[in-house]
Amino acid sequence: MWRFGILTFLTIVLAGCSFITIDDPQPKEEEQNEPYTEPEQLINETPKIEINEVEEGFIEEQTNLQGFIEAVLHLDWRTRKNSDAEPIQYMAFGDSLTRGIGDESKRYGYTNRLVEVLERWPAIKQVELDNRGKNGRRSDQLLKLLESGHYDEELPYVDFMTMTLGGNDIMKIVKADLFSLNKEMFDKERISFEARYRNIVAEIRARNSDAPLLLIGFYNPVSIITDEYTPFETIIDEWNDVIAQIATEDVNACFVPISDLFETNEGMVYHTDFFHPNASGYEQMTGRIIDYMELCDIEEMSAGRIGIEE
Repeated sequence: MWRFGILTFLTIVLAGCSFITIDDPQPKEEEQNEPYTEPEQLINETPKIEINEVEEGFIEEQTNLQGFIEAVLHLDWRTRKNSDAEPIQYMAFGDSLTRGIGDESKRYGYTNRLVEVLERWPAIKQVELDNRGKNGRRSDQLLKLLESGHYDEELPYVDFMTMTLGGNDIMKIVKADLFSLNKEMFDKERISFEARYRNIVAEIRARNSDAPLLLIGFYNPVSIITDEYTPFETIIDEWNDVIAQIATEDVNACFVPISDLFETNEGMVYHTDFFHPNASGYEQMTGRIIDYMELCDIEEMSAGRIGIEE
């Protein structure tokens, strides 16, 4: 039995419960700022400058040139779209990481941030996001939904997918036998997790055979709770290796590792529950996803529909 200490384990379990108890973030109405009005006294006291016609013409010409340069340098990204840019359908599967729990900026985690980046790419006209992430979701639950045909109507028309799974499968073991944990329990469950994960990918591919699929790994939240070495480091690595291996077996899938982003809280990446990412953590996740989209050649995977090059 592991000697983490009772208090440490209770902290872990309480943190794990936050997968299902934190409310979904809801966007707040933006504050309306009062329009700025120049004080009357300042207007009246502003000196008037007399210039002759030659100077006036020169200044007008310079102003027009400067405006043109600024217009070119700050050209709106929509005007840089390829002539054949197309809209894409993006479906996100997974748990609270996909749902965006912990994001105090109310931007729904990495999914909305990813949409914002993708919509700046020349080959993409716009992105329609269908976020199916749910707090506390495990691999067995997602597999059941897929097998029951829950996503059959949408999946054939999806152009791009992401998925986060694994954290709640781990926490189910922790909470089921809190005081008698041993690594063999996680090793045994990892075999079942691998079978379920493979079936999930197979069910997705049965309905959509070629859309790029990003399989995002998960991290070890225990590292932020205690400075002690725990077997969780090895366990998380081994479970992530399962996801990475499955990704290599699908020509249009890509594994995105994120565990190193959350090894410490030096970059202030954790929400106050010490389990989920905060806005900064989701920003880093998004950056990592973009990096791996390029490394995995998302443009080739998507037959050019998701082109990165300017």
